[in-house]
Amino acid sequence: MNFKKILLRIHLGTLIILLFSNIIFNIVFDVSLSSNLRFALKILFYVSACILFFYYVKPFKKKALYFGFYTLSPIFIFLSWLADGIFGGLLASVFLFFFGLPNDVKFANDQIEVKTKFQGFLGSCCTYEVIEKKCFLFEKKLAEFKIEEGLDFNKSTFEIQKNKVKIRYTLEDYDMKENHYVTKDTVVYVLLK
Repeated sequence: MNFKKILLRIHLGTLIILLFSNIIFNIVFDVSLSSNLRFALKILFYVSACILFFYYVKPFKKKALYFGFYTLSPIFIFLSWLADGIFGGLLASVFLFFFGLPNDVKFANDQIEVKTKFQGFLGSCCTYEVIEKKCFLFEKKLAEFKIEEGLDFNKSTFEIQKNKVKIRYTLEDYDMKENHYVTKDTVVYVLLK
């Protein structure tokens, strides 16, 4: 078997795993593939498509149009960002939504992980997801919450109760009358799905 066929099988295999099995697991069992596993599969998918583009470009075949999308889209996004920053930001957000980095883990213990949710370059700040780890390969999204203030995860505690997550953190607020900062102990309850 030659290298081109191996790459084509890797590309189609990762496409099937990413699309079909992840969607089926998400609908039937309400779990999805681990974000690190999805990221590794996306890298295999994207790199195999870029390499296959150069295999099919000369002599030109119709498959080169499909694989050219993966190779030329970052160049097109960069040029549109140079021409108009907002349009390039929107295109880059769409591109990174499908091929982007895994979410940043802010807090993790043996039960849950709290991650920042990717909402694009023009999205709002401070939206977090509570994820439960399942069997190393899977994860289940338990809740999503948004806190406008900056949340210091090193000083925060997370506790899973029956149907909610209890988040305890300290909040610094400026008192205009007294002209100084006041520290408040705050508890937020996030309902689970």
